[in-house]
Amino acid sequence: MAKRTKTTKTTSERRTTTFSLNKFAFWVVIAIGIAMAVSGFLNFFDWSWVNKVCAWVQSLCFALGMFVPVVLSYRVARNKGTGWFVLWIILVLLVVFGLVSTLIGLLRI
Repeated sequence: MAKRTKTTKTTSERRTTTFSLNKFAFWVVIAIGIAMAVSGFLNFFDWSWVNKVCAWVQSLCFALGMFVPVVLSYRVARNKGTGWFVLWIILVLLVVFGLVSTLIGLLRI
């Protein structure tokens, strides 16, 4: 019989993945900060198209900001039981549905 071997990630591979996610989170926060500052400045002008664009920018910033917590929560949820993982999937789908419905609602305005 052949001997089974178990492959695991080395510590450096795990650090690279985490570091990349941390770097992504850093740049997302910078982009969100700039976008929100510009959006807040432009909201001083009472132009309807500017308000539409600012609402879109804020929704997209929220969507980008949700990416990192979803990935990190997946890492925890996959190690929990099946019930918790199914609950996590349902809640992530609700978050995605909320984001999509908000963006579609902004298109109609």
